[in-house]
Amino acid sequence: MRWPTRVRLILPGKIKFPFVKEGASFYQKRLNHYFPFGIEEKKVPKGKDQAVKEKEGEIMLKALGAGSYVIALDERGKSFDSLSFARFFQDLLEKEREIVFLIGGPFGLSEKALRAARLRLSLSNFTLGHEIALLVLLEQLYRAASIISGEPYHK
Repeated sequence: MRWPTRVRLILPGKIKFPFVKEGASFYQKRLNHYFPFGIEEKKVPKGKDQAVKEKEGEIMLKALGAGSYVIALDERGKSFDSLSFARFFQDLLEKEREIVFLIGGPFGLSEKALRAARLRLSLSNFTLGHEIALLVLLEQLYRAASIISGEPYHK
């Protein structure tokens, strides 16, 4: 099954770890089978303070389309198991034109970026580095698409 809904992941900076690049490429190819899918690495300023987090948020918000259903990854967000996430995601695929996931950098997402989201999503009770969070999210999106399509990936 292929949906017309566009799905994008926006993250600050370039993916640094080779194994994450490889995993992201692996899942991106598979997800494009189900819906138009892209990962956008946004150039952001370097630094280690709140100002960088705010600037990252501004850059991400500028990349949003009008009417996008925005989901922000946030450790304090809503948790799902794989089956309930698949049902939720299917509902979005059937109703929305575009779904955008925002992944924060090392300092998380700015308050403005969090407020722009219609859902704050927690991937785990663990604190995850943003590149690991990317892989976990990609795997869960692929699992959800497989579940929805009745394919044998999920057991």
